[in-house]
Amino acid sequence: MKCPDIDLAMSKVLRHVFVNMPWSYRGLFMDLVVENRMNVEVGFAAADLESCSPGEVYEAVWRIRQRGGKISFHGPFWDLNIGSVDRAIREVARWRFESLFSLIEAVRPERVVLHTGFDPRHHRSQRGEWVENGLSTLEPFVRRAELLDSILVFENVFEEDPALHLELLERIKSGQVGFCLDVGHQHAFSKTSLDIWLEAVWPYLKEIHLHDNDSSSDAHLPVGSGTIDFDLLFGFLLERRIFPLLTIEPHSVEHLYETLTGLARLASFDAFLACAA
Repeated sequence: MKCPDIDLAMSKVLRHVFVNMPWSYRGLFMDLVVENRMNVEVGFAAADLESCSPGEVYEAVWRIRQRGGKISFHGPFWDLNIGSVDRAIREVARWRFESLFSLIEAVRPERVVLHTGFDPRHHRSQRGEWVENGLSTLEPFVRRAELLDSILVFENVFEEDPALHLELLERIKSGQVGFCLDVGHQHAFSKTSLDIWLEAVWPYLKEIHLHDNDSSSDAHLPVGSGTIDFDLLFGFLLERRIFPLLTIEPHSVEHLYETLTGLARLASFDAFLACAA
């Protein structure tokens, strides 16, 4: 795909972030990724796991790594629920994670992002049982991640506060497992402010997903186009001297360029990069 040139300011940002790219879009965007030496978070849907092979994924990843790019994975999430009270639903989640781990073993990505499937609108009254089921589902994959020296991170979506993720992480007790704070999801769905999330989860914070919205929906706008306080975010990270992996999640090429520009204009982000170097 032919796209406008990436300028020096955007290129500086690209060296320090990962860009989400669904596996099914690789044919459209692989040349752009390779040409600009992007670090990529490859997103796998359930259908992708059924159709791709470890060898095929390894070959695509090799093209990116050959140019100096790094790789992370985002696992499937639609309709998956690791703590469902329905055993058969939990088995589907295990099956999908098994397929994903065959790719993890072949590629050894920097991070692997997973969703829990917890939704307080549906699971609030079953929370205790949900947590026990979720821990049982996760246990073998945590052990495999430890053997592979891979890092798993669990991402917030509809959770109203950090409590559920904190309970899971505190009970899992593994250095290979952490938290992925999606600031867009937090802003759109949570009833708890960003500063409270950060204060709660920072000891486990290994990745952040960056996109913007006006809090009315999960719009995946470019950074700087909504009302998320990114200065608060990067100021907090800088103050605590924590440097999680950063992933941007644009839903169009235009939004990719606008997000890179938005981050490049943030003095707090520039200060964060200077300290992280």
